[in-house]
Amino acid sequence: MPSILSWDIETAGLRADWDAQLVFGYKWLGQGAKTKTILDFPHDDIIDDRGIVGYAHSVLSQADMFVTYYGKGFDLKFMNAKFLQYGLPVLPPIPHVDLYFIVRGNLALSRKSLDNVVNFLDLGQKKYHVSPQIWRKARIGDPAAIKQVAAHCKRDVELTEDLYLKLRPLSRQHPRVAGWSPCRVCGSERLQRRGYAMTSTMGRKVRVQCQSCSAW
Repeated sequence: MPSILSWDIETAGLRADWDAQLVFGYKWLGQGAKTKTILDFPHDDIIDDRGIVGYAHSVLSQADMFVTYYGKGFDLKFMNAKFLQYGLPVLPPIPHVDLYFIVRGNLALSRKSLDNVVNFLDLGQKKYHVSPQIWRKARIGDPAAIKQVAAHCKRDVELTEDLYLKLRPLSRQHPRVAGWSPCRVCGSERLQRRGYAMTSTMGRKVRVQCQSCSAW
């Protein structure tokens, strides 16, 4: 099976040329979530984030597929800018399932935030909220505040995986994880024929649903 990576970052702001990366959180599918912070890498300058950026690059490069929540809109763009800044290679073209766009395209919810979606779907865990005061302290390098931001990031990565397992049947462009015969989404062999579907060019075709993840 491929290495599927859920990941998230926390930064001191929204622009890579102005702001530093504070936290990198990641979780391989089915394993425990981990975080690294800017404090884990020796540096003389409080805004020197090359250590954590290099670590994130090494982890992301190992993935066969990314899972994020609005990662295409922010996280990956921020990281790409940092990689170029520090002379790191551009990442390979890794398939990327961004759950935000699945939510936006399929669910009529009042708000599309990760917090609102996981609460609505009752996924068990709740977001780890950090106060504005703590965020401000983290942005100027306060160690205790950065640790709280790391806890927030770790929870977001765990929730991202939980949400992925819930929403992946709705992903119309999910990469095929185990060849052509098993389920394209989860790789299960537990497939069941469910009638026929009409097509615009080939008439009827057999309709098949996975009994493990519910994808068609």
